[in-house]
Amino acid sequence: MDQTETKERRDPGSHDITSPNKLVSQYHGSVEAVRAGTLAALVENLTRHDKLDGSFNRTFFATYKYFTSGAELLELLIDRFDCSPPTLTSIQTAEWTTQTKPLIRLRVVNVLKQWLEHFWSEPKDIDTDRNLRILQSFAKRATDAIGTSATHQLLTIVQRRLAGLDCHRRSVSSISTAPKPILPRKLDKLQFLKIDATEIARQLTVMEAHMFGKVQRDEFLNKNWQKKESFGTPERAPNIRALIRYSNQLSNWVGALILAESDVKKRTQVIGHLVNVANTCRQLHNYSAVVSILAGLESAPIYRLARTWAMVTERSCNTLRPLQALTCSAHNYRAYRDTLRVAVAPCVPFLGLFLKDLTFIEDGNPAMTPEGLINFHKYTMLASTIHEIQRLKEAPYSLRPVPELQEYLVTQLQSAVDLHDMWDKSCELEARGRDLGNRPRDLYTPTGGMFASMVVACMVLDD
Repeated sequence: MDQTETKERRDPGSHDITSPNKLVSQYHGSVEAVRAGTLAALVENLTRHDKLDGSFNRTFFATYKYFTSGAELLELLIDRFDCSPPTLTSIQTAEWTTQTKPLIRLRVVNVLKQWLEHFWSEPKDIDTDRNLRILQSFAKRATDAIGTSATHQLLTIVQRRLAGLDCHRRSVSSISTAPKPILPRKLDKLQFLKIDATEIARQLTVMEAHMFGKVQRDEFLNKNWQKKESFGTPERAPNIRALIRYSNQLSNWVGALILAESDVKKRTQVIGHLVNVANTCRQLHNYSAVVSILAGLESAPIYRLARTWAMVTERSCNTLRPLQALTCSAHNYRAYRDTLRVAVAPCVPFLGLFLKDLTFIEDGNPAMTPEGLINFHKYTMLASTIHEIQRLKEAPYSLRPVPELQEYLVTQLQSAVDLHDMWDKSCELEARGRDLGNRPRDLYTPTGGMFASMVVACMVLDD
């Protein structure tokens, strides 16, 4: 059974040891999980000499901006390096000085390396530059004090940050192993039905994976994607918002392609082609495109086209049905969540479900506990969701971009009319109550509800 233990302890590494630093932990068997604490206690736990909790460290750095600033965190970590011993006997003090303090110092250096190398997202301004120079001075002093390879590495990382260089090691896709593009005969006169469905899916995936790869960790914090910025200020979540726009454009394009055909047989061919594109996207683990295409197919102007759906081939219906099952809302979208849980990178998830989860965590959990402690459990849940998103970006796609096809797709997506404005066109093509003729079919029933509807509050843009 899980047990919760409140720990109140004096920080042996703080200059001010007059007040206890409280840390509240919960045990799952033998595994300790921090639930709440004062800022000083959380920093102490981050740099403990007797234990390394990688999960705690990742959560702390992914979410520290909720409860402290970069400048304050830097100051606390430097203070931790310069720690003074607690009240001990002379023998205990000697032991602490020779054994405990060196470990604390090394942990501080490694923690700073982790922050700068993997989680640094401080704004590029005068304050950050000043903090980096403080850190540079500290790294030089630490090198003189303990002279380990870690301090030399820290100094190198700080200098790279000061020079404006990225410290991340990024994976690069191997174009040599990419499948050969399936190109139409004429790249200068492209038509949707004449472009291979597999290649359309590949190019959509290349484009969306590039956008997904640009999303920064901080964009998921504080529901930044929902906030409207004042004139002249930078967007807080530009890449998430770009992906939302792209998803909406893809859904609009699906509807526009179908409604552009006045002949019912042509409309069924377009639907069949779109189904093949969506199915290939699923095979490529581009679940975002799958959701967007299905959202277009099940939008009100499209799903009402009874005569068109009655003529969609049995093969297309059999392909479409599993895609619909994948995005079913039953049991809190269990089928999709289970699929995503075992998916490996490269993968493009549908961000809407993640944004919904993050919104619920933000709104449903207070920042502070009733005792006035930082509610670290809330930030653990936020970080867990963000880490899952980051995991899916760890490897790039091995697909060859085709500029001509991408230019065609971008032009088509950006020019597509909003689905909400397509109802009249749909009614012109098939009047209400029109008879299905001699081909009633019950192979596939579009629901019109669709997976994407659940995130309307999260995905809606105000511009």
